[in-house]
Amino acid sequence: MTKLAVGVVGAGWMATDYHVPGFDSHPDTRVVAFAERDDTRRASAESELSLPGYPDAAAMLAAHDLDIVSICTPPSTHEGIFLDAVDAGCHVLCEKPLALTAESARRMADAAAEAGVVTQVGYLHRYYRNYQRALRLLSNHMLGDVVEVTVAHHSTPPRQGWYYDPDLAGGGVARDLFPHSLDVLFEVFGGDPTVTDASVRHLRGDAVEDAARVSLEFDGVPVDLSATWTQAEGVSRLLVVGTEGWLELDAETLQGDVHGRPFEFEHGERSLVDIGIASLFPASDEDAHATRVHDFADHAAAGDRETAAPASRGVAVAEVIDAAYELAEGGKR
Repeated sequence: MTKLAVGVVGAGWMATDYHVPGFDSHPDTRVVAFAERDDTRRASAESELSLPGYPDAAAMLAAHDLDIVSICTPPSTHEGIFLDAVDAGCHVLCEKPLALTAESARRMADAAAEAGVVTQVGYLHRYYRNYQRALRLLSNHMLGDVVEVTVAHHSTPPRQGWYYDPDLAGGGVARDLFPHSLDVLFEVFGGDPTVTDASVRHLRGDAVEDAARVSLEFDGVPVDLSATWTQAEGVSRLLVVGTEGWLELDAETLQGDVHGRPFEFEHGERSLVDIGIASLFPASDEDAHATRVHDFADHAAAGDRETAAPASRGVAVAEVIDAAYELAEGGKR
């Protein structure tokens, strides 16, 4: 089969470190061009990647017969690029957040559905091995009925200036970090959550919040999320309590208790304490970024629109974040 031609929009680290090598290492896709509006960065990337660069996505789409467009640009640009790509009949992988608002995300999802193209939002946590293990434990009801969930996601302050511009980013840390966790929560619970409480804080006086909390209910199950841009090294932890056990995890360690029997996995590879479920989880190298690109490429090559997180998931995530902002200080971001 002829490899699908990929055009990447953006030449920052997400594009050059992950999207380009991810597609180039997949047997059914090859990157043929990229777009970058910054002249200096475009020239540097052309040399580094040995690919033709264009000043914008429109020029790239006009110059190449593309099958896939991969979007790695600030959120304010996502809708326009996405709609142009869909109009050209391209499948689209878009970095999170999908859009600045749920209304924008809906337009994108509707256009993709009408065009019949494959879409995916680039949520990452679901591709960490321990998150996949946790999702299997939960889908098999090994914890019994879920009683409550707590998520804490705290990262380093972003270096790129656009993160601090609400017109470009659509908000601050809530728009940036909550999507990863919300994607996992929708996978666990499905359904339509209710936002019961939310707050934001501006710890450093920036135009967007750098600390946020939101409380949800998924069919009566309380879920609390918190996020900040405060840490020298990021930390993200998920705690799920059920009627028959509990689990807590981050990217490196999954631990918990099932029916009174403790278990622990470390570094996504091996069981430290075996309760008889270790055989469910074979050892593997951890490369979540490559895995998500390859997963999308698999679906694009097969024409399978049922990806892990299609544009409709981006709509659901954006609806929660919009509602949280409305509750927190009357929508102040």
